[in-house]
Amino acid sequence: MSKESILHRDILGRELKIGNCVAYPFGNTLVVGIVHKISSKMIGVTQVGNSTWNSKKNKYPKDCVLLDGPEVTLFLIKNSSSSINS
Repeated sequence: MSKESILHRDILGRELKIGNCVAYPFGNTLVVGIVHKISSKMIGVTQVGNSTWNSKKNKYPKDCVLLDGPEVTLFLIKNSSSSINS
């Protein structure tokens, strides 16, 4: 038997994949992160520009919104660090 791929959608109904840039709530703030893991119920996101012990979070897909466009690319270049790829 082949394992079926897990399909998650953001609050606007767009499909989320590993490597996508998303915005998600953290406390009273809105944070930009990269999807690094997809499980059956949640997605794992790594906060951009933060390399502390709590920079990786599990979030429900409906709590996230997919980001794209030139502004996001510029933000990622400006705030990225080597911790995003780990």
